[in-house]
Amino acid sequence: MSDTSQQDKISQLQQTGEAMGKLAADEAAFTRAAEAFRAQNAAAFQAELSRIGLLPLCRLVCSWFCSKHCVFYCQKLCPPPVATEAEVPISEWRDFAVVTANLTKNQPLLEQFLAAVEDEDAKQFQALLAQNKWQIYCHQLCHFLCGVRCRLACRLMCPPPPLITEVSEIPASQFTPSGPGLGLASGPSFPPGPTPTDNKPAGVGDHPIGGLSNIQGVFEIASPFQYKVEFATSTAGPWTPILTPISDYRFNPGYPPPPLFLYYSRVPDASGWYNVADMGLLGPNYLTDWSTPAAAANDQYYLKLTVRNPALAEFESPIIPVRVDNQAPSKPVITLQLQMPDGSRRTLGCCETVKQGDGNLVIITLQASDPNFSAISVELLGGCGASYAIVDTGGNSLSKTYNGNINDTGYPVPTEFKWNPWAAKISPCCYLIDVRIDDRAVVNNAWSGGHSNGNWQSITIA
Repeated sequence: MSDTSQQDKISQLQQTGEAMGKLAADEAAFTRAAEAFRAQNAAAFQAELSRIGLLPLCRLVCSWFCSKHCVFYCQKLCPPPVATEAEVPISEWRDFAVVTANLTKNQPLLEQFLAAVEDEDAKQFQALLAQNKWQIYCHQLCHFLCGVRCRLACRLMCPPPPLITEVSEIPASQFTPSGPGLGLASGPSFPPGPTPTDNKPAGVGDHPIGGLSNIQGVFEIASPFQYKVEFATSTAGPWTPILTPISDYRFNPGYPPPPLFLYYSRVPDASGWYNVADMGLLGPNYLTDWSTPAAAANDQYYLKLTVRNPALAEFESPIIPVRVDNQAPSKPVITLQLQMPDGSRRTLGCCETVKQGDGNLVIITLQASDPNFSAISVELLGGCGASYAIVDTGGNSLSKTYNGNINDTGYPVPTEFKWNPWAAKISPCCYLIDVRIDDRAVVNNAWSGGHSNGNWQSITIA
């Protein structure tokens, strides 16, 4: 056994011991929890553990009760075990595996055994063993049957936590959970359509979200009563509830006559709690719509879902990190200079004419950036519907994408490019050097270029 696995077991045992010690310290609480376990009353069991802060350790507490429960049952149903060798031979393991297989494929017999265990009927249990000549496996069969029954009971008593499943129609599992890309999402959306599959060379991927963001989720707890979705700038909070009214609809139970649907709003209370009973035909997983903070510009946020049952025991989902961006890129800055044969330069004014011989190069200086830069296009537009990509004298296009590098923000500082329009065989005419920058934000649940901004400078090529 590795040191890691040994430490994991020790840690789980310590957690179990600490939890049971805390529960046992409150005799009334322990009694209520034990009675709820025996009755398989999930809501009461969860409420009791929630009251004393043990709900996150529900599975460990339930497993402890299972262990105690099965030991008691099997002592009652089976005679004291006979001393055996210190090391049980593998052949005996195999023999019991065959017994297990034969029992579980015979459903009527399996149901009889389970009934005997549930009814604590030692006489019937022993009769079934004798009928099948399995007396030597009494304790093993009893613990097997009780253990399986107990594990199923613990699934009921301690369901999986609620989950936020989609944010802005992108699965929560596609939001980067840690590292430099924390909170950025990968496409595609689910169902497919609003946000495409990543194409990072084309500038698509590593998305923040913005605008109105739909949040979906699931909760599997017994008798869910209310839920709320909250956001924060830190995993430690403070948490702010989302209070958006949701327009929902139901079938009209009196139809006909019309209308076929009855429209209404799901409105949370001041603390953000929506009633589960109010969820209509939008579906039980349509939780809310989050109006993301308008001032956010590549800001880190966190989301969580809390669900509670009628006893007000609260169940929290894992926290989902999301990056929020509601700011368009700043307006690009573009300046033009004409470089003379002697290397000197002069600044070109708006729509100024340049001709070969007056200078040998046009110097284009760009500044255009965004924390979530997707793509920058720099094109020469004009003539009779002409459009040219601008390429510098080194063969580098001025247009570019982030290409999967989230540290690339575009041209954050003034960046010079040498351009020779005559070598590029640009036809003499009036043109605009058009600069456009887009970010990667999924806005209102869809990506179609994100936020954008642009600028241009006019020039006449002679």
